[in-house]
Amino acid sequence: MNETMDGVQIRALRDRLGLTQEEFAHALGVTFSTVNRWENNHATPSKLALRALQSLDSCSRPAQEA
Repeated sequence: MNETMDGVQIRALRDRLGLTQEEFAHALGVTFSTVNRWENNHATPSKLALRALQSLDSCSRPAQEA
């Protein structure tokens, strides 16, 4: 699993989920301004936030067939 996510990856995840920055922030337990800073690479997610992002990411991807 990635140890970090950059702004492009975070924005792509939010877009894939079809959420606004405010909705995405609520799902992660942060403010929408925090999401904005992440997406613009002005800040990076904490380890706890990163785990929440990775959890959302894994839930957003279709299951791969065996």
